[in-house]
Amino acid sequence: MKQFIILLFIFLISLFPVQSLFAQDEVIALSDPIVTTDHYDIYGSVIEENYSLSDLSMMDISEFEAEGGSEFYFSGILSEVCQSRGCNFYLDTGDRQIRVRFLDYGFFVPTNSGGRQTVVRGGFVQKQDEETGESFYELLSSAIKIYK
Repeated sequence: MKQFIILLFIFLISLFPVQSLFAQDEVIALSDPIVTTDHYDIYGSVIEENYSLSDLSMMDISEFEAEGGSEFYFSGILSEVCQSRGCNFYLDTGDRQIRVRFLDYGFFVPTNSGGRQTVVRGGFVQKQDEETGESFYELLSSAIKIYK
């Protein structure tokens, strides 16, 4: 019986990779930037040089949605980056936090991007919370500029 318990313990330990116990600070970057400079990296698609920023604090998000799927540029701080893949984050504009996902999951941001200034190009989509049934807006991004 004692040998069975030891073998069972060894088997269970082998199911959990030891490196995962120590890899908590590992940076995951599943996408390479399409543009890299000394000052910023761009992920997704190209961001034009002459863009104008839209101010989320001055408008209701539903006004952006009413533009018929148009894309806008927003600036803020990356916060709460998904630590498993970098597949979404929150954009903190000072007045609000908006959840940002990526168009068709076509790119990801590095998991250590939190706290950096960024410019996001995208449009809003209305979603419904599965648990509460409440509607909310999410920014669907096609390009992101992350300052270093």
